[in-house]
Amino acid sequence: LTLLFGLASINTLTVISVTRYIKGCHPERGKKQRQDLMTVSLVLIWVAAFFWSAAPLLGWGSYTDRMYGTCEIDWAKANFSTIYKSYIISIFICCFFLPVTVMVFSYVSIINTVKLSHALTGLGDPTDRQRRIERDVTRVSIVICTAFIIAWSPYAVISIWSAYGHPVPNLTSILASLFAKSASFYNPIIYFGMSSKFRKDIFILFHC
Repeated sequence: LTLLFGLASINTLTVISVTRYIKGCHPERGKKQRQDLMTVSLVLIWVAAFFWSAAPLLGWGSYTDRMYGTCEIDWAKANFSTIYKSYIISIFICCFFLPVTVMVFSYVSIINTVKLSHALTGLGDPTDRQRRIERDVTRVSIVICTAFIIAWSPYAVISIWSAYGHPVPNLTSILASLFAKSASFYNPIIYFGMSSKFRKDIFILFHC
């Protein structure tokens, strides 16, 4: 369940970045996005998360008890089985490397598009509103990407380190695991703290 919800969170952040990329860099396509497309995206998010978290239960990969109230993927078994190693390499590429690549590409493209749109206006000194929009988009994009990468990178690194037979201290493993799992609540805090529109919508939703 921990892996299931963690992967669902990663997939959701990736889909959000793609949605923001389409609306920010290809607004003509963004207008065509419909509710049924969002529904399909949500279904795929959870199907993918369920596939990768259920695979060890079906023999591709394995779980192990970490003795602190939870279990996680048994990275060390990659040393003894090609099947386990293939699962670990696959989940690292599909559930960490690709999402990070997509998010970085999406947000960097948004930033470049905003800067380019200002350059095309022919104005050497953009208006206050334009500067504010560029600053907000840049800050939110960088913080979202950075928070995700900071949260999950230590866990990904020690997992691959363990998969190749190198010992990892228990305390290091526990801290990296908890740090990665804490990433699920970063995005709402980031949006609430940095987006006035998000705060306004939240206040309307709860009749504040």
